[in-house]
Amino acid sequence: MPPSPDPVWTRRFSDEEQLALARDVVAGAGGLAPLAGLRLAVKDLIAVRGSRMGCGNPHWAALQEPSPLTAPAVQLLLAAGARCLGTTWLDEFAFGLAGENAWGGTPPNPRAPGRIPGGSSSGSAAAVALGEADLALGTDTAGSIRAPASWCGLWGLRPSHAAVSTEAVAPLAPSLDTVGLFASCRETLQQGMATLLEPIAPMGIAVTPTVRAVGWIPELWALADPAVATALERQSRSLAERLGLCLQRWPLAELGIESPERLQRLLEAVQWAEIEQSLAHLPSDLPVGPTLERNRALVAGRDRSLLPAALIARQALQQRLHQLLAPSASGGGPALLLLPCTPTVAPPCGSLGLDRSRSTVIQRLLQLGSLASLGGLPQLAQPGAVDSEHGLPVGLGVLTHRGGDRLLLELPDP
Repeated sequence: MPPSPDPVWTRRFSDEEQLALARDVVAGAGGLAPLAGLRLAVKDLIAVRGSRMGCGNPHWAALQEPSPLTAPAVQLLLAAGARCLGTTWLDEFAFGLAGENAWGGTPPNPRAPGRIPGGSSSGSAAAVALGEADLALGTDTAGSIRAPASWCGLWGLRPSHAAVSTEAVAPLAPSLDTVGLFASCRETLQQGMATLLEPIAPMGIAVTPTVRAVGWIPELWALADPAVATALERQSRSLAERLGLCLQRWPLAELGIESPERLQRLLEAVQWAEIEQSLAHLPSDLPVGPTLERNRALVAGRDRSLLPAALIARQALQQRLHQLLAPSASGGGPALLLLPCTPTVAPPCGSLGLDRSRSTVIQRLLQLGSLASLGGLPQLAQPGAVDSEHGLPVGLGVLTHRGGDRLLLELPDP
């Protein structure tokens, strides 16, 4: 099957289809339309009524019936006035971080021409970066919103686990999967995420808690290329100063973790076990791209004996992260943890290869993304930094305690 003629959109909806989707939800809008006029793109593993969910594989899409329903996350945004333009490309079945698809090609990165946008939510990030959409839904399991946001110079939020419904979303690793948004400006991200978070905890009168501490973990910052680290350190100090605080050094050992590599091993032990189950339904003769084929071989050959201990270690890590970041029982406010979203600027197209086990960029991405994923924590990708070596964007990751999503959205601009 030849590549798609459109490297961003797997399917663009006609005006009639857009209106039909809007009519489906208008009765629940309550007369309020905070997202009126905003254009929405949807990653093609999130159900949209009448569209075949392809999960980045056209052969799989051809086997599907048009979806009879629209995922709750999409419904909420439509009910708030957004207009759904269509569905976007991704790494096949969301198992990847490069954004390069054997069937659809590589979505363009207008902030870094000739370089990858990052994945797996590559088409959604590209749609916003190109100005073809104002908001785009993506999913994030191990960095699939955070990496594209960083490399495309976008705002992005991986929300707290279970803060946004994953109903009618194709799973990858359910205990790690989240649904979040990309936007080109903070205000649009705030509006979109307020809509998605409203059913979980109504907004009411917003009272932003006082941040008690801002910290960084030196072992994780050491994963970043020097020019990236320098640019993001300036942004980190600026954010801390705006909050009236000084950056604190928090060694990784305070979380009971001896090294970034240990974080990656924990993540993969949990993630790969769940991925094997999530993708077990795929037909054995389904054509897949070489990257997914290699990734599935890694999953099949993993050491299964590591999972029980990894689950126990994840629970202990979650408890330590809560102690470090959550508001204290004595009334102290929450804390923030800052780290690079990505260790490098966007790599050139085709440079990461097919084997993630041999890619130091992918390994460092996973190590940087592990804390939010394993902890179920919200992480904001805050743009604004440009590395001095290439002049390309990189994003600052800002984490806080589980349930602290609105705090991240209300932080000052970099």
